[in-house]
Amino acid sequence: MTGSFWDFLDTESRYRLLVSGHGKPHLMDTASRILNSAENGKENASLIDLGVDLLLTAWESSPLDGQLATNLLAINQQLNFLPAQLTEALSFVSSNNSVPENISFLQRLIAKDDKEKLLEYLGSQTVREPENIFWLSHFLDLSFFLGRYDLAQDAVSRGWPSAMKIIQNKYSGDVAFCTGDYELAENIYADVSDDTLILGESLLRLAEVLERMGRREEAMILWRDRMTARPWQVNTWFKVFDKIFESTGKRLLDGNVAVCLYTYEKAKDFNATMESLANSLLENVQVFALNNGSKDDTKQVLEHWKEKLGESLTVINLPVNIGAPAARNWLKTLDEIKAFEYVAYLDDDALIPEDWQAHFSRAVASYPDAGVWGCKVVNDGQEEVIQHADLHLRETPRDFKDSMRGFEFSYLDPHNQDLDYGQFDFCRPCVSVTGCFHLFRQSTLNEIGDFDLRYSPTQYDDVDHDLMLAVSGKSAVYQGSLKVLHKRKSGSAIALSSAAKGSGAGNMLKLESKYSTAEVSKIIKYDIEKLEKDFTEKSLKIASVLQSMA
Repeated sequence: MTGSFWDFLDTESRYRLLVSGHGKPHLMDTASRILNSAENGKENASLIDLGVDLLLTAWESSPLDGQLATNLLAINQQLNFLPAQLTEALSFVSSNNSVPENISFLQRLIAKDDKEKLLEYLGSQTVREPENIFWLSHFLDLSFFLGRYDLAQDAVSRGWPSAMKIIQNKYSGDVAFCTGDYELAENIYADVSDDTLILGESLLRLAEVLERMGRREEAMILWRDRMTARPWQVNTWFKVFDKIFESTGKRLLDGNVAVCLYTYEKAKDFNATMESLANSLLENVQVFALNNGSKDDTKQVLEHWKEKLGESLTVINLPVNIGAPAARNWLKTLDEIKAFEYVAYLDDDALIPEDWQAHFSRAVASYPDAGVWGCKVVNDGQEEVIQHADLHLRETPRDFKDSMRGFEFSYLDPHNQDLDYGQFDFCRPCVSVTGCFHLFRQSTLNEIGDFDLRYSPTQYDDVDHDLMLAVSGKSAVYQGSLKVLHKRKSGSAIALSSAAKGSGAGNMLKLESKYSTAEVSKIIKYDIEKLEKDFTEKSLKIASVLQSMA
């Protein structure tokens, strides 16, 4: 593994770094663990340098965070590691950022989860109290999350002092990136007028911009420099490996594929899903669609696509909704499906790219023994928001005791802590992938067994099945280059009924009571081993290429 510091890390810190080098909360938690271990460790210097660099990277992803800026300045007083420009920017953020005395109204808006009203209020406060960066920080975070880049750009375009130019360039570049104006993003990120520094995270985004504009050689130079500067940022290594060693691959999977869908009361979304599937290569595909007793126009939608696809579509109409796990089992046990080498499950509100088979084909070629291959899922309508990437379990607290639960289900979620700037575009093993669109070998489905009916009508049946695979010694594999659009629920849809919340909580309890602490610990141990092996092998292969570029 690249970097001597790896040998000095405790298991939990090493696991977190192997999972991701991005996500502010993720980096802060990892940095805290590393710095705490450095207090009693033999290799204090290496661990302290690493922990501080993680904190600096966390700040770079959200440079208006006043508390983090204050902490970095305090560390800099002891270590003197920051250049003057960064010290000036951090000092300005720290000294002009204070939590208001009365934030009760803000807290009520947050509790109500009315994001539009919250955005409006934060925006008004940035005008009312422009001197307090506290409001601007929260306003920009929410504007980006909601895709209100017009509001973000308006705030960034206001009169910022010279000490803030580094930060202003970061946010302006991010707006251009997220709106697809890559030429403008390049000009902003690469702005070194007046000897302005470029934040490390902005350099990574600049590399991604160059790659998307077809200028890979320039992007590769930047990636090489960032891997040298921050060898612990594993996302870059995984990503660069795929760029260097990826082959054109096969346009189709090496075998016939049964694509299985089950749907209930989503006629409009389901029609869009079928359209995206029909626009892809289907010469080795048979589509099986199960209508779970829908009373809306789903039956008419299926009749329409039956006319379009003919014998390539098999329709099953059921009189009642049997739930997700039962629908999965019904489909996989159909006699017609047994002849297919691969079985893929696709949600009824997901949109897939035309070349989905090529992405899965590369993943299967790279990890032929995997139990399941999955994708990256983003919001339909705002593709910068990642819903699901690769899932890695969080350790259950050592003092956890519960008479009903064997473990506490939680996972490391750095992919949910920032927008998508390409940092999760790689292929590697993990514990679980989203059930939105995932691929199995027929033989694996038969070996592992059915999806558990205890999770009816839906929720956690796909995670449980992946845990069943993990217990049997098979990894899931995440293919981040396969981007699937998933319908983003509206605010009203998110506000679930008490019955729905109760059903979800009940299924969570079922999941947590099914597996023992020992089984979950074994799954995490196996995941760490797979990540270490994968990263070590890939970093060694990359090393010779990087040396030739030097």
